Amino acid sequence: MPLPAVEIQRRHSIALFAILGIVLVIGSYLFVTLLAASCVYLPYIIFSRAQSEHGWDVLILLFGIVIAVAMLWSLIPRRQEFTAPGLLLDRSSHPRLFAEIDSIAAILNEAVPGDIYLIGEANAFVGDRGGIMGFGSRRIMGLGLPLLSTMTVSQIRAVLAHEFAHYYGGDTSVGPWVYRAKASFVRVFENVGSVRPLARVAVLGAMYMFVTMLLKWYFVGFLRISNFVSRRQEYRADELACLVAGRQNLIDGLQAMHRAAAVWPTYWKQEVQPVLGMGNLVALGDGLIRFMAVPHVSEAIGKSLEARLRDEKTKPYDTHPPLRDRIAAAQKLPVGSALQDSELATCLLENMGNTEILFVENRVDNIRHGSLKYVPWDQVALRVTIPGWEQFVSEYSEFLRGATAVSLPDQVPKLREIGSRIRDPKGMLLSPDQRTARAGGLFAAALALAMTRSGWELQVGPGMFRLSSGSHEFNPFLTVNQLMTNKLSREAWTARCQELGLSQLVLLPSSPIEHMPKPSPQAELFG
Repeated sequence: MPLPAVEIQRRHSIALFAILGIVLVIGSYLFVTLLAASCVYLPYIIFSRAQSEHGWDVLILLFGIVIAVAMLWSLIPRRQEFTAPGLLLDRSSHPRLFAEIDSIAAILNEAVPGDIYLIGEANAFVGDRGGIMGFGSRRIMGLGLPLLSTMTVSQIRAVLAHEFAHYYGGDTSVGPWVYRAKASFVRVFENVGSVRPLARVAVLGAMYMFVTMLLKWYFVGFLRISNFVSRRQEYRADELACLVAGRQNLIDGLQAMHRAAAVWPTYWKQEVQPVLGMGNLVALGDGLIRFMAVPHVSEAIGKSLEARLRDEKTKPYDTHPPLRDRIAAAQKLPVGSALQDSELATCLLENMGNTEILFVENRVDNIRHGSLKYVPWDQVALRVTIPGWEQFVSEYSEFLRGATAVSLPDQVPKLREIGSRIRDPKGMLLSPDQRTARAGGLFAAALALAMTRSGWELQVGPGMFRLSSGSHEFNPFLTVNQLMTNKLSREAWTARCQELGLSQLVLLPSSPIEHMPKPSPQAELFG
């Protein structure tokens, strides 16, 4: 359903901020040019009017020319190669998402971005690529999979409206100029810094210090003013988002964005990467929602949001206002009558399983196209976790021979030496302490396998790991860590083994490790 038309009130202050940004950029180039000219002209005046016996005037002139050339060379624009930020989405493959984008573009009378990417961040952005200094460029947009996975359609509309408001306000037109001016300033500092060894002579050192001090003062002012303009643009984009998609939807979307951003890196590292390492992929969006619902994770997210709303303050170099201030500004705006859709925004992506596979193949460099198998979360224990343990234990079985559950305390003193003989994961260089921890993980995995062979049930899910038998629950990895850090005594562990019936449990069976039963044909359909 098309979104209702809205009446947008023009803000002359926004045009003034845009003009301020352009003036700031032009002023930056003029400042560096004039400073470079001064580095040559002033020493030349000294050289032409007074001849030093020691030739200091010539030396200063030559040094001024070197600094001037370094600064002017830094101002020349460099060609920037564009790297796709994520998976390029196709209109024909995701008609619902593009329909939402078209609808918001029509309200603000803006052109739809030529390229829309699914990115691996809890964020969204718009920009221009190609062209020269913004001219002849092509519009692009990035939408984070974590946002689509955790927000409602109404909240995503607010996010999209906010991003289109940057087009509407001309922010993306001024942005390339400001960005390139910043990049030029960075090059100025780098190139001027490269001539510092020549400034060892006292008089040249004084000149060098004076030039770099002026550059620093101007650059600090440039950053403060440009970021102030950026924060005002964010407020205006929020205002238009409230007008187009509804005030509460924007407020809820801002908070949802913080929650997703707070948890996504941990979720990816702890829950997704281990599965990818086995050539499998779980439902990313569904898993993220379930991970965020785990009690201790949910509590941590809530505390993080509460602290941010309470403590975050505006800083001169921030490009965005504090979340608290953005919410407060939005709450002063009219409520509006936007359409409400509480369905998860992942409904806007067709064939979610295939889309997530393409997304991961695009995001992770060493994954070959078509090699991933889709695994439902309730099959992770059987098809990913246990086979991973079996492979680890089989490779280093020599260290496990003769070990039983109750003898684990006897293995702790040997872990450092064992860890030194275990190869590092591919692409990683572990410290001695990390290798020791891996050796501990080897014994924990062997204990977990032995328990599953003796009838214990393993359940693995987002933020959940549970080995259970009747009313007993047990975590071998936590227990081995407690033994390694002396938080669990030998006597307490022996008593615990007797309580759980593990006293005679052998970590490595005399015969080769037996694999768990294969998944049922119904489960294979998810592969």
